[in-house]
Amino acid sequence: MGIDAVITAGDGRAAKKVFRKNKALLDVAGKPMIRHIVEVLIESKDIDQIVLVGPKDAFTEILSDLDIIIVEQGRNLCENAKEGFLNTIPEYREKHVLTDDIINAYRDKHVIFVPGDVPLLTVWELEDFISMCDMEKWDYVLGITPEESLRKFSPRKGRPGIKMATFHTRDGNYRQNNLHMVKPFYVMDSMDIVLKVYDYRYQKEFVNILKSMIEIVRLRKGIVLKSLFYYLCLQLSTSLSMLGMEPFALITSYPVTISESEKLISRILKVRFKSVCTTMGGAALDVDNEKDFLTLSVMYKDWMNMLLKDYHLAK
Repeated sequence: MGIDAVITAGDGRAAKKVFRKNKALLDVAGKPMIRHIVEVLIESKDIDQIVLVGPKDAFTEILSDLDIIIVEQGRNLCENAKEGFLNTIPEYREKHVLTDDIINAYRDKHVIFVPGDVPLLTVWELEDFISMCDMEKWDYVLGITPEESLRKFSPRKGRPGIKMATFHTRDGNYRQNNLHMVKPFYVMDSMDIVLKVYDYRYQKEFVNILKSMIEIVRLRKGIVLKSLFYYLCLQLSTSLSMLGMEPFALITSYPVTISESEKLISRILKVRFKSVCTTMGGAALDVDNEKDFLTLSVMYKDWMNMLLKDYHLAK
């Protein structure tokens, strides 16, 4: 039996549009970005139902020939994720009423969440991630990708590319790769934190860093010092790296380890949290602005061929 997938592709509140348009509707290599993602999920042997949350009329127009459930978007990411998950449950989909019986029956149900702006997602990276998600042990598994795997997408002489920010740890530098395996009924009590972090996710802006710190203090008073220390280390090391001061970035990131970060996130979200590493890299490249989209449009076929080559070499 497969796993249900939820694609969150709304364009409300904190969602960042590109060319004043929902990113998922932009054309990449002859078809809307969202269609690339849906087709990958349909192709995967590990995926059962697919629920897509976003502007329903627009998505229905371009995806009506595919066997998926399309749900109208809410006000923000958390509402979309929650409604998308609930629509994977037949009893909820029938009456759109969440009851105690449904919660009790599906408390341990897990789904994979995927955004609508990762057109370089491939079946093999998706299935590699799924194979590492032991949901008997964990409630929330986040995919991460090492910096080394992202260099294939970086700008080179005479060739455009996208330089992606990473977070720095003693174990290496990583980027979260947009794949989330979650037991939603376990994390709903912590969705306020997830939403606030998402709202302030553009961390290059100092005011957003400050707002994130305030939210950590406000929402999880019991673990303030360690949370703030780790957060400041991550932000400072990333800033130093962007300034080309790698030796100082290494020193600043030394206190932060993957295992201790997992423990801290588990305490903040009050769930059993784990990160797993995929090395293909396509899932980590999301589209955040016009420049990146134009680069992706130009390089899409070359990058997909490169990912296919990497896959065959890995086999």
